[in-house]
Amino acid sequence: MSASVVSRAAGLGALTAAGQLVVIGSLPLYSRVFDPGVYGEFVIFVGATTVVSVFAGLRYDSAIVLPRSEPLAAALTTLVMLIALGVAALLLLAVGGAALWAPSNALGGIFGLGLVLATAIGGLQRCLTSWCVRGNRFLRIGVGQFSLALTTVLAQLALARFMAQLPALVWGYVGALVVQTLCVAPPARPGEAWLHGASWRGIRLAARKYRRFPTYMVGYALASTVRDRLIQIVLGIGAGTAAVGRFALAYRVAFAPNSLIYSAVSPIFYSIASRGSRESVGRFAAGLVEAAFVVLLVPYVAFAIEAPALADELLSERWHGTGPYLRALAAPAVMLAATCWLDRAFDSFRRQNVAFALEASFTVVSVVLVAALSRVLEPVSVAWAFGALGLVYYWIYFLTTFLACGFPLQDFRRVCRTGIFVAGAAVGLGMLAHQLREPLLRVLAYGILMVGVVGVWARFGGGADILRALMRSRVGNALAAQEWQR
Repeated sequence: MSASVVSRAAGLGALTAAGQLVVIGSLPLYSRVFDPGVYGEFVIFVGATTVVSVFAGLRYDSAIVLPRSEPLAAALTTLVMLIALGVAALLLLAVGGAALWAPSNALGGIFGLGLVLATAIGGLQRCLTSWCVRGNRFLRIGVGQFSLALTTVLAQLALARFMAQLPALVWGYVGALVVQTLCVAPPARPGEAWLHGASWRGIRLAARKYRRFPTYMVGYALASTVRDRLIQIVLGIGAGTAAVGRFALAYRVAFAPNSLIYSAVSPIFYSIASRGSRESVGRFAAGLVEAAFVVLLVPYVAFAIEAPALADELLSERWHGTGPYLRALAAPAVMLAATCWLDRAFDSFRRQNVAFALEASFTVVSVVLVAALSRVLEPVSVAWAFGALGLVYYWIYFLTTFLACGFPLQDFRRVCRTGIFVAGAAVGLGMLAHQLREPLLRVLAYGILMVGVVGVWARFGGGADILRALMRSRVGNALAAQEWQR
């Protein structure tokens, strides 16, 4: 029995949203327990974990969803775990060698051992998540996302009472990753292919069949990760790790809905795109992007306008100055939030080379721009420049997805027209709402503005038809994208 896209996304999204609320709600407490500089060091650790995870699987874990044959998917799973354990073993040797070379370097030990464990555990977690997508077990993914957020916050704050700040952050994160992995593990049913592994011949065949993933998607993931790390490093060179901490915290908050939407929609869209036709998947994608943008824009505009005051009110004094970073990142964040899951279209239609070219180009341009501007501008101004460039890039990514995957361009143009209208109305009327003196009145005005924008879109912009089609779309034995066939 198939289930609607909306019901699947709602269940997965509700759990992921709950996790994001835990993270955002804990930030005032985090700001009183952890220093900006230490948090910046933890951000560097998470960035290193992300980079290593790309090599600890070579992105074959993303291909597990695609094969119709379960033995082939099992071969990919075994391949990923062999690579992940091999990378973890090499890291462990490196950590041991570093300990012998410099026994007093405790910081290196914390980073190194945490990296080893996160690499091995993360490889298994990604494989199990892909098997959840194959089996339409989206609720398990949501439970895993919520458990990761909740356990991270609880563990880090609890450990901070008994150890230094940085070890508490690192070990709390690693422990939460273990809990998430347990949550996404499918039930151990006899006969399921993923339980039995694969032969060496099957592993070689799987590696050869899906070689486009390591060829292009490793570079794609590295380009994105390296870009974020290099930008943070450039900002930190002149202003220190405190500036990196503030930028990282602002980035985490501004892009939190992006993580929520990607976690809720990406597995479902991947399942649809891997089985649907180009035209039907394109129409489905355009409708979902348009609906997401219309619903999200007013909250993002309100957030950008009120960010400095909210940051100073909610965060401790040592974190003051974070608000301008939040405002600078709001525009690219809303664009990415509406389109972040489209990367799965490149995987489904074998256009990973285009995705890699896009991400690599953006990485080079953004790092060069930030490096050049950081010599003459303060960090907040550099963040504004990066935000403007990011907004342009995510629109280009949206356009290129339709061109490269053969989606109907008339649907892309319709989304752009709607977006321009909604953005103009939201920004203009949002600035007027900001002039109200009472905070409660401003909140009420933003709420009325959002209802008005969505209502006008639904009544006069074709939004009602789009929402109706989304509600009727189904995922499971029937292809959700078939609802969009003309």
